[in-house]
Order: sequence, then structure tokens, then C-alpha cells
Amino acid sequence: MGDPEQIKVVLLGETGVGKTSIISQFTTHTFDPHRETSLSAQFISKTVDFQDIGQSIKFDIWDTVGQEKYRSLAKIFYKDAKVIIFVYDITRAETFEGLKNYWYDETKNNVDSEPILAVVANKIDLYADSKISNNDGKAFADQIGAIFQTTSALSDSGISTLFENVGKKYLIPGYDYQSGDKQAQEQFLKKKKEEEGRNKTGRNKKVNENKGVKLEQNENKKKQKKGCC
Repeated sequence: MGDPEQIKVVLLGETGVGKTSIISQFTTHTFDPHRETSLSAQFISKTVDFQDIGQSIKFDIWDTVGQEKYRSLAKIFYKDAKVIIFVYDITRAETFEGLKNYWYDETKNNVDSEPILAVVANKIDLYADSKISNNDGKAFADQIGAIFQTTSALSDSGISTLFENVGKKYLIPGYDYQSGDKQAQEQFLKKKKEEEGRNKTGRNKKVNENKGVKLEQNENKKKQKKGCC
């Protein structure tokens, strides 16, 4: 595949939304439920091969501090970012408002280039306590021209898809992540339908086998009854 493209990725958002946990799942497939809030920016790299297009990317990922008193420091990290990922916690409405009212405006005013943007609705494992609908999250993403992705750092849901989409959008001009998601969904539904078909066939076969056994048992009972009278 040759040398990978090297791109700088920065995660932004309020404290406690799960930025560090998303990075941990993506890079090491680990989740620490007792992880403390980050008090300083952290950096880690991961190279991903995109086999279907024959290219690879080395993601240089920066995890920034969300606490208000450290916000001004974030500019140092996202100023030259190629990808900016905005993260909010679906169970805390204020974290979504923080993206709309602070983080997006800050990057728009301080980033030199036009980075690829993504809006991430994290902690979907807590959907029962959700305060922000996916429609609202996607509407905001569409408004700013960003990729929208739901994730769970706890269950590692949607995280690889997130980085696959931002990576392909970087490598392929005009890449439509929604088309990619639709194709993946169609493949999933096709696979699910085939599996349900196999299960149904197995159930029908078992029912027919049970019917056959029952008929045979009834025939034996008739013969026994006929023989004894």
C-alpha cells in the first residue's frame, strides 16, 4: 500500500463526554469505567489500512481537555488539524449545546484550513436516558457539513465506522459517508435475512420431524390397540 498518509485528528467537547474512552477503544480496544477526566492533552497514533481502496492512514490523535478553564489551550492543538471530531454525551443536553454554542464557533474562527468535521453522539448504550435525539444531532452535523456518528465507548459501537468515514473522506474527494453507511446497513440486513431464512428452515424441518414422529407414534398406538382387542 505504500507509506500511509499522516493526518492530525483532534477530539473536542465538554469534560466527561467520553473523548478519551473513544480513543482508547479505537487504538487499544480497551475501556476503563473508572477512568478519570483528562487534565492535560494526550496524543496517540494508529495506522489503518483501507483495503478496499488500497491506501492507509496514520491517525495522529489528540485528546483535549474539556474543562472550561483549559479551553484556551485547545487552540494550540486544533489549529492545524486535518480532522476535528466534536463529541457530546447523549444523556447531558448541555454537552450538545456546548458544541453548538462554543466548540464549533471556536474552531471556525481559529482553524487556518478546512478540516473534515464529525459530530459524535456518544454513550448510546444509555439510550434510555437520552436527552438529545439522533435527529437533532444529525441536523446539526448537516448544518455544519459534518459526518454524524453514534458511538458507545463502553460497547465499542460505531467507533471504527467513525474513523473509517473520516479517513475515507480525507482520501476520497466527494466521499459520501451516508452512502457508505447505507451500503453497510444493506449488507447487514441481507445477512440478517439470510440467517433468519436458515433459522426458519431449521425450525420448519424440526416441526416436520416432530410431526413425523408424532404420526408414527399414533400409528403404533393404533396397531397396539387393534392387536389387543
